[in-house]
Amino acid sequence: MTKQELRRLLKERRAAISPEEQKEAARTIVSRIAASKEFQRASAILLYAPMPGELDLLPLASIARKAGKPVAFPRCDPEAGRLRFFLWEPDARLQPGAYGIPEPPSHAKEYRPDARTLCILPGLSFSPTGERLGYGKGYYDRFLAAFPGLAVGAAYEKLVLRELPTEPHDRPVSILFTERARIDCAAWAKRNGQATGKAKPSALQTRITSLILAGKRRLFGTAEKALTVGEQTRSIRPLHAPPILVGAIFVLLLLSRLISPLWTDRRIGFLLLLLLQAVIFALPAALYLHRRGKPFLAHLRLRPPRPDHIRFLLCMPIVMICGGMLCEILTGGIASLEGSFTIYDSFSARIMSLPDAILAILAYALLPAILEELVFRAILCAEYERYGAPVAIGVSALFFAMLHFSLPLFPAYLLLGMLLACATYVTRSYVAAVLLHLCYNLFCLFGQPFLSTFYVRAGSNEIFIFCLTVLFLLFGAFAAGEARKIYHRYARENLDSSHTPALPPREIPVALLRSLLSPAVAVCTLVWLITAVLNLLGV
Repeated sequence: MTKQELRRLLKERRAAISPEEQKEAARTIVSRIAASKEFQRASAILLYAPMPGELDLLPLASIARKAGKPVAFPRCDPEAGRLRFFLWEPDARLQPGAYGIPEPPSHAKEYRPDARTLCILPGLSFSPTGERLGYGKGYYDRFLAAFPGLAVGAAYEKLVLRELPTEPHDRPVSILFTERARIDCAAWAKRNGQATGKAKPSALQTRITSLILAGKRRLFGTAEKALTVGEQTRSIRPLHAPPILVGAIFVLLLLSRLISPLWTDRRIGFLLLLLLQAVIFALPAALYLHRRGKPFLAHLRLRPPRPDHIRFLLCMPIVMICGGMLCEILTGGIASLEGSFTIYDSFSARIMSLPDAILAILAYALLPAILEELVFRAILCAEYERYGAPVAIGVSALFFAMLHFSLPLFPAYLLLGMLLACATYVTRSYVAAVLLHLCYNLFCLFGQPFLSTFYVRAGSNEIFIFCLTVLFLLFGAFAAGEARKIYHRYARENLDSSHTPALPPREIPVALLRSLLSPAVAVCTLVWLITAVLNLLGV
């Protein structure tokens, strides 16, 4: 499609945006820009007067003036083909100039930008890599060629295209603001294996790069997107590397069962279990992360939760405990809650003394929480969230439930995996998921036997199930309320949310299914199913 055809299409698409949507989008983008570090650090702001249909960012002028920052608007010189900026004073009115665009009055003082000047560009469309499609006159491209400051773009989300036709003289922006997200163009390009508009690779470089990336894309997959960014399509490609990681863990875990009957000393058994878990989880995860490289580490959310997450984290263990027990009762009856605590349906915790209890906490509670969350909530969620957070939550929970090789407990672990993944996204913290997982393991290790004694002596299964249901619903509502407050704070702080691209609810099942259409997933499922059936039969 030529630039002229694309401009016509985009103008039609922009005209279809209702006035209410335009106002809401402009209001949101103004808030995002005003709260951004780029705006806060700027020495001056270069704005534009909107034409009909364009984003109206004029409120930024008042915000900047109140912050003591000069504001300048452009004036076109058709004869010289140049764009110059002139300072705006609050009592001055913009007057129609060249092409009917409002400009500063003739007596306004010209502004000379410096390295800290922030220029906000208009445009029909932008790409996430910073490419811009203007109106064809080239004024801003010529201005940016000598502009020493930072150029950012602002656009309706519906008009952001994954790729735009460019020419050698086109100048990209560094940051793009939409009503849905703030996009760092260089980081987006690096994450998606694309070149930014700052340096166009040669044909030979492009060919070599494509050959190098071909194997990586085949292994780690890529999402096929539609015209607009954030819009998921039904042509999602499956990922192969993450299920290979899970399959390696499954194989190592099954091989470890050959060792478990060999130990007779309780404490040696605890120490061996610690060592086995390091080999089963830590070693494959370390190799995987080494293969992915250092940039991938930034997506793992290896940070602690914030103080304002505490109330949410206090509610979640009760939701997990009650929800897990209800699922166990649903699939195995209330008698399934009795018995000793086992991990991976293979290793039973036998606690007799205080030293045994300490070792049991390390082997059955703390280390599993750290290592399992690293694999399932940190790595897998980071890999699959390119298709949307719901897909990442569903896939990570599915593999987590399969890890335990138990058909009766599969629903319980599936629910727990989904709750842990949701907690990871709410808090944006892998450490928060580790803490919740640790709390749940500690309850299973020490609390569930006492609870089992309670309901046996109470003599009424119905009352016990009713209490669990009430607690599950009540604390679930509390947790949802706290999550809502947390997301409101994220919105006020203008935190980046590009890790959760928009996904229509009706497309979530399709995206989830297509992301799993990998031979590695089929092998993992077959291994799990055979092992779970054998466990059920007591073989």
